[in-house]
Amino acid sequence: MVGEEAVSLPKPDLHLRIEQEQDDQLSVLSTLTGRSKADIAAEILERGIVGEFHTVTIAAKRMAHLGLTGIDGEREGR
Repeated sequence: MVGEEAVSLPKPDLHLRIEQEQDDQLSVLSTLTGRSKADIAAEILERGIVGEFHTVTIAAKRMAHLGLTGIDGEREGR
């Protein structure tokens, strides 16, 4: 739609604690980029979650390909 701004849905709010060293590093990144520490931290956290989820998904596919299922990794049909 020409001339209309896209409206994004609000993101869930998350409160967490980080080590002082990482907070200091976020401050440096914020100063260098002109972005808020919260925006930078959210982007880094989102990238980390995507990466971890990808790793778990690949592992699950490999286990399924090997016929390993269940909590204890039993093979199907046993």
